[in-house]
This record gives sequence, C-alpha cells and structure tokens, in this order.
Amino acid sequence: MSTIIKFDLKELRKLASDKNSCIIEKKVTQNLALQPWCLGNLTDSIKNLLDYKIGKFDKEFDGILLSYKNLRVLQNVGAIHNDNADIHFQVQADYFIFRPYVGATLKGIVNKKSTTHLGILIHRVFNVVIPRPTEEPGYNWIGNNINEGQEVLFQIVVLDLYGALPYIRGKLDERWIKEVLDGEDEAIEAKSANSINVSYINFDKTKPNQKQDGDKKNTSSSKKKSRTSNITKDCNEQVNDEILNHISEKNKSKRHKAHDTEVKQSITKKIKKIG
Repeated sequence: MSTIIKFDLKELRKLASDKNSCIIEKKVTQNLALQPWCLGNLTDSIKNLLDYKIGKFDKEFDGILLSYKNLRVLQNVGAIHNDNADIHFQVQADYFIFRPYVGATLKGIVNKKSTTHLGILIHRVFNVVIPRPTEEPGYNWIGNNINEGQEVLFQIVVLDLYGALPYIRGKLDERWIKEVLDGEDEAIEAKSANSINVSYINFDKTKPNQKQDGDKKNTSSSKKKSRTSNITKDCNEQVNDEILNHISEKNKSKRHKAHDTEVKQSITKKIKKIG
C-alpha cells in the first residue's frame, strides 16, 4: 500500500473544481486482475491493489492516481482469460487523477529560492523547478521579487511522468506576478495610509493668553522683589548690628578714660592735702 500521498476527499473536490490544478475527477470502469489467493477477501484485495497505484503514473489514465471513492465490484464471479491464472473482475470507482501537460497553468507554493532557480511545491506532493533564464541577468529576473511561502502561477514547459518521480519544469507567469506585486504594493500603501492616525492640534488653544502672561510676569516680579527686599533687609540688619557694636565699644573706651581721669584727679588732691 502506498503511503506517499494522503488526500482528503474534500480537498480533492476543491482541487478538481480549480482549472489551475490539472486534477480531474472521473468515473472509471476497468478490469482488474487478481491472484487466486486474493479471493479470500475480494473487496480488501481490490482496495490494496488500487492503493498501490496511488502516486504512480498510470498509462491507462495518462496521469497519476491520487485517490478514489465509491468503489464497487460489478460482478460476483471472476473471469479467466487464455488459461491464465489471474482472475479478472470489473470494478467501478470515482478516480481523482493528476493529469498535467505541457503548456498547462498551475499554482504552487515556493519552498526554495536561490539565485539560479525557484523550487515550487504543488498539491503538497509534487516538486517543480523553475530555472532562471540563462540569457536574463540575475538582478533583472522577476523571480527575485518572490519570497518563500508565496503562491505563484507558472506554466509547464517540460514534463516527464514516466520516471519513479515525475519531473516538471516550468516558467513563471510574469504578467500574473506583476499584477500580484502591484496589488501587494497598493495594499501596503493603503495599509500604511490607514495606519497613520493624525490628531490635529489647535495651537491657538495651547498658547497662554495675555492675562495669564501678565499674571505670571507680575507674580514672578513680585517674587523677585520680595526676595530682593528680604536680602536687603538682612544686609541692613547686619550693618546696623555692626554699627551698634562699634558704638558700644567706643562708649566703653570713653567711660574707661573718664574713670581713669577721675582716679588721677582724686589721687592728686590727696597728695596735695598731705603735703
């Protein structure tokens, strides 16, 4: 049983409705040959045979089988052809087939980017290589504007499904990519324009009126005056204290001189009396 591809039926139906997926849904009636030992459980044997074909190129369908649904066995008794040991049964199912072709347009996700090529993954399984044209300078290649994880549209130019792994080579749809890039630029510009939130300020309201300026000036001048007056008052008090101290010292010296003079005069009078 192949475990390479596991698709959900809802996903496959959505892809089958997309014209750029190269996936088709087709009701198929075909003849399957089973070995005799598979007859013990016919239904499981047929499912195992179809599961083994998933992910491989089928020449009968000209494509790769992705999944199936509504499996029915159309006959209860098998047939043997030309004395062969295989037993043939007619079965019917709805097949989902990946059928790419040269010139088809596909969508994919960029999973690798380099200066020489882009790697694209389609339907989560198949790899596509998109090389840079050799005649085109690297700096002019439109692939330089694509980022990993981005979805791109391309056309198939080389296809080989007969190998063990399908080989798909494509080229970018430049017109579609330019439209996408232009749309992204416009979206970025619109987003930046919407994100700018300008709040306009009425500067007339923020200016202080003349009355407030006058009050502030008067208040500041009064504060300055009060500070100056306080400083002047302190200086005057200090000067007055110094003057008073000087005068008191001077008066003290005068009193001492007068007292000395009186003492001298009294001593002189006493000497005269004795003599």
